[in-house]
Amino acid sequence: MTAASVKVPAYRFRLSLAAYLVCVVVTTALLTGVMMLFRPALAYSVRELLGLEPHPRATPGSFYTVRVAPVLEEHCTACHGKNRQKAKLRLDSYPAILRGGRDGPVIEAGNLHDSELFSRITLPASDDRVMPPSSKPPMPADDATIIRLWIAAGASGVLPVSQIKNAPPPVAKVKFVEVDEAAVERARAGQSELVRRLQKRYPGIINYESRMSANLEVDASLLGASFGDADLRQLAPLSDHIVWADFSGTALSDASIEVILTMKNLRALRLNNLHLRNSTILPLSSLKGLRSLTVVGTPIAAESISTLRTEGVRVYDGNNG
Repeated sequence: MTAASVKVPAYRFRLSLAAYLVCVVVTTALLTGVMMLFRPALAYSVRELLGLEPHPRATPGSFYTVRVAPVLEEHCTACHGKNRQKAKLRLDSYPAILRGGRDGPVIEAGNLHDSELFSRITLPASDDRVMPPSSKPPMPADDATIIRLWIAAGASGVLPVSQIKNAPPPVAKVKFVEVDEAAVERARAGQSELVRRLQKRYPGIINYESRMSANLEVDASLLGASFGDADLRQLAPLSDHIVWADFSGTALSDASIEVILTMKNLRALRLNNLHLRNSTILPLSSLKGLRSLTVVGTPIAAESISTLRTEGVRVYDGNNG
């Protein structure tokens, strides 16, 4: 028998199921420990899951919810919120703020010196580490004070607003409504070409009520006596959209009442210094949306004015305030 024909028994190392499970648990624990060492936010979450840390909560009437959260929402969550988390830090919820980010906690309750969040928002604007960054509007001093008072008082999520003294009074934020250009264009589509033509023919007297509106304002008083009945008839196709009109000092006569009465959405009408009869004024009560009529210098009988007033129209004839 040759040496090549000798078979050497093969030995396989096998773990029992119990030993295998122990190895998995130990390995997982070691890896988790290493990750917790380098990821403080993860460590916080693990401790919370194991019941070693209380679950942080913020109540609706707390100083955090009422004063702190709106400041963070305005100045911080664009970079540290749901859609973006620079440095693995989220500032859009109370638990997330306490967990901190990639480099550890950013809040030390009661300790401003060691609270990275407060340090960053109070750096000079020239510092590269200032938050918000220099490309964004700086945080106002009053908002920084809100953060300072909150941290100094313990960074609580339940402490009522009344318990933190000397906080700057809340300031109502002015929000500008974004104009939906497409919606405005659709609303104006049926009249836009005619409006452009009439604006060219009567410069300066026809304008839209606002950037977002299809309603029109007409100030024919700018043309004075050069604007007459025939000119008003040119505006008749736009009558449904005219909500404010001033025909003071023009050459309009009683005949123009027919066009004016087609302005069903008219809210304010000025007919100062015109030569109109009482019978021309009375039918204006049929304009259910009319709220204001000015007839200063236009000789109108008192009974005509009182009739309109009973219909809810505020009439100014120069004798009232």
